[in-house]
Amino acid sequence: MVSEVVSDFKAWYQEKHGRFIEVTLTLTDPQTAYRKAMSPEAEIWWGGPLSLFERAYNGLLEYNSTYKNEINETCHSCPLMDLNHNTPRWYAASLYGLGVAYNQQALFGLTIPQTWANLLIEEYEGRVTMVDPTRSEFTSPFIMLIIQSKNWTEGWEFMVRSSVLIKTYDKNETNSALKVASGYVPLAILPDFYAYDKMAIYSQGVGFTYLDATLLQPDPIAILTRGAYLDEAKAFIDYILTQRAQSIIGKHCLPVRQDVAPAAPRINPFAPNFPYVHNYNKTFHEIGEEIVKDYYRVWITEMHEQIKTAWREIREANKTKDLNQNATHYYNLAWNNFTYIEHYMNRTEIDIIHNKTNGWTENTTPYINEWRDASEKAYHNATENAEKSKQATGEGSPA
Repeated sequence: MVSEVVSDFKAWYQEKHGRFIEVTLTLTDPQTAYRKAMSPEAEIWWGGPLSLFERAYNGLLEYNSTYKNEINETCHSCPLMDLNHNTPRWYAASLYGLGVAYNQQALFGLTIPQTWANLLIEEYEGRVTMVDPTRSEFTSPFIMLIIQSKNWTEGWEFMVRSSVLIKTYDKNETNSALKVASGYVPLAILPDFYAYDKMAIYSQGVGFTYLDATLLQPDPIAILTRGAYLDEAKAFIDYILTQRAQSIIGKHCLPVRQDVAPAAPRINPFAPNFPYVHNYNKTFHEIGEEIVKDYYRVWITEMHEQIKTAWREIREANKTKDLNQNATHYYNLAWNNFTYIEHYMNRTEIDIIHNKTNGWTENTTPYINEWRDASEKAYHNATENAEKSKQATGEGSPA
């Protein structure tokens, strides 16, 4: 995609300015690009999570693009340009959303999930992969997506149960996409562009779905203030926002212009039926994003093995929980402990914690330690009570 865009930009630039332009392309990872933003070797930084661009704000050039007024400010609550300042320092070159990549052949007869709830069927256990959302800027929106597309309690219950499906977390999204494309696992939770990239190569049976809800994210592009050719860089930003450039981008990713139809199987992000989260609470996102990320890390990432152990016991106890009153009692205790994450902290506490910790920047350790103690106890009790439930029917080992 980038090569095609650069090639067409050269032609566009010559048509518009009457002279040739040379473009040097350097491929790198977002973190390296971020580190170089303060002492750049280039004029343009294209691609990476928005958070890195926001951190590098002082190294980005303010620019009101010639085509700025042809672009919406947002698409389903996703910003399409820097809206925090009068003059933008970044624009979205494309959009992406979280969903599920699948390999139909590797599913061996299982249905392709249509909703997030579909992922929780027992047959998918160990057959879903993803990157730990607390360790990846690209996958971290998963946490807020689930909370806001469901509700606080249902969202956390879903995330605990879905973690059971994951055998081990992947190191990066490229690994997740390759596992699905090769048929090693049939399903992966990841951003769409990783899947679209593999679908272009492994076309047989490999696909992607946003399920019933996704969060759109911008893939930013910006001018580096210390670049040597700033006028040419401004021209590139202008070009990227044109219908012409977006038509190329729309063959590979989701475009940022309403007048560009993306190539199938990509779907139009501006369409009314695009599965965005209705009534998305941006204020809660801004206040709670880092808090819920650490809450997830302590309750789910760090306790992944304990969660899987507790779930195995609960699943076995579920078969006999109705045989007598004691079995039912202990099973209910096990389930309540297994899902204690959804009750230990409630939604309103996020605002209180945010204020007490100066935006989750000070005195966070006591909260994290408290959550860690509570999670360890909860999953231990869940396992223990599930065992007692089985013992009450003669199914478990003697106490």
